[in-house]
Amino acid sequence: MASTPVILLLKRSGNSADRPNTTTVQTGEPALNFGGAEPGMYFKDSAGAIRKIGPTFYGTNAPNSSPVGSTGNSVGELWVDSSSSAYYMKVWDGASWQKVGAAFADNAASANVTIASGAIVANSAIVASGALGAVSSSGSLEANLASGINVVGTLPASYTGGVVYLNAGVSGLYVAANGGWILI
Repeated sequence: MASTPVILLLKRSGNSADRPNTTTVQTGEPALNFGGAEPGMYFKDSAGAIRKIGPTFYGTNAPNSSPVGSTGNSVGELWVDSSSSAYYMKVWDGASWQKVGAAFADNAASANVTIASGAIVANSAIVASGALGAVSSSGSLEANLASGINVVGTLPASYTGGVVYLNAGVSGLYVAANGGWILI
């Protein structure tokens, strides 16, 4: 019997959107869907819910929108919604698909920018488009920066002035935040 191979098979399906049912999978038991359109590994958690382990679904309709197996989605399941030109990462919260980190993308059309004490303050996302979308300047960049923005060769360890322009390495405008630097 030592030469006889042992093959263990999981519950599995090659049909797209064929998710396991809570009545056919035991707690902790894995189930596999290898269908090309919606593949995934599933298991039943200790609360009796079916959970999906990747990959993130990409498409114009939510995953499992035309179920072959069990209906619904797993809490924490991810979907890249490509139904419009603004793609969104969405996560299933148990009741509906929630956009992840979309606050700026949803408000990018109307930017509210003010300049106070030499610092630029954006109250929403800034979008540049069309022929005038690029920012250009003639002469030295340092000479064209508004007063209040310091030009530095290296980012200081601590800074309370707000915005600096780094003129070396990955150059650009940086904002001091939470003890670190953010390239804007």
